[in-house]
Amino acid sequence: MANAALALTGKNAPASFTEIRLVHARVDKVERMTFDEFRKSWRQMRDNNSNPALRYFNRQNDEFKFCVLTLANREHPGTFKQDEIGRPFEHFDEKRRELIIIAMNKIVRWGNILPHRFSTADCFLPD
Repeated sequence: MANAALALTGKNAPASFTEIRLVHARVDKVERMTFDEFRKSWRQMRDNNSNPALRYFNRQNDEFKFCVLTLANREHPGTFKQDEIGRPFEHFDEKRRELIIIAMNKIVRWGNILPHRFSTADCFLPD
């Protein structure tokens, strides 16, 4: 049984290091890059991770992004389009990122005002 794991051939052979094999992810070829290109992309990713607004916005689901962009659009109509809802923070220009941050700060304030959760039983009112 232990020797069977060593006899991988053909379809059962592990993927090469130049292919991405993830569940629920795109399957793309990894493009080769020079060490200088790697250092540049690594620094960019590191700098992106040091930005809390970028990290928090990108980590959220589309429902949260919809709320943020709708709130920002309410203050400045026509700034965001419906097809931009799932886009990452880096997609937007500096002015629109500022509007996103202002909208997220408003939502944070709501979090301090509202209780943690509402019960669905609260839909019934006393007579």
